[in-house]
This record gives sequence, structure tokens and C-alpha cells, in this order.
Amino acid sequence: MTSEVARPVMNLSALLFQNGLPDLPQALVEPHRNRAGVWRIKFSYEAGEPLSMDVAQASTMAALLRELGEIEMADEVASAVTSAKRYATM
Repeated sequence: MTSEVARPVMNLSALLFQNGLPDLPQALVEPHRNRAGVWRIKFSYEAGEPLSMDVAQASTMAALLRELGEIEMADEVASAVTSAKRYATM
């Protein structure tokens, strides 16, 4: 018998909050290099300042977005993660 740890049921708003993002319409999700030269994922909003997170956190969030059925947003985040990883090797 295997024991599974039950994850709490999460909705989109809770997932965004858990990752430090507001539940606002996003204008753009893109790779962004910070002043230290580290590639991150930037979330820009129509209202408010852009926010960013590291690539590993964004990758995990994309997988969780898929589990929630937020496929379009998951694809945007995953695409930005893929680009950031590629840019980091250049």
C-alpha cells in the first residue's frame, strides 16, 4: 500500500497568491534578465507594477496551472521558462 500526501484543493487565485502574484489580468508573461544578469519570468499587468519570479518557481507554477485546467496561462508561463533557460545558455 502506498501512502499519498493529500494536497489541499487550490484555485487559481490561491495559486497566484501562493506565488506572490495578484489575481489580475496579465498583459504579458516573458523572460527577463535582472540587473544581476539572472534570467527570471516577468509578469506584467495592465494595472500595477510588473512582478517576477525565478525560473524554477515559474516552472512549478506552470505544472500546477495545468492541473487546475488553466492551460492557456500554463502555456504562456512554460514558454517564457523555456526561453529563459535557452537565453541563459547563450
